[in-house]
Amino acid sequence: MFEGQTHDPQVFIAVLREYHEAPSEQRGELANTVSEAIIAKRVDLAQVRQALLDTGEHELMDTLDRLIDLIEPYIEEGGVGE
Repeated sequence: MFEGQTHDPQVFIAVLREYHEAPSEQRGELANTVSEAIIAKRVDLAQVRQALLDTGEHELMDTLDRLIDLIEPYIEEGGVGE
């Protein structure tokens, strides 16, 4: 879904929304997809955050923040090995 270059923030938000609404036992693959896009810098988080603020989707902002907190060590290390 997020192969190659930087992606449209709305596509990322749609996947984030799907993750947010999924039961916890079904979130694994979606969490990986969202995390990989963030770690590989294939999404502009500033644009995503602005779009979420503009639409008032604070619950998605909270979900995004929690995911970023979980993957922060990987972001700081420059990603995960292939």
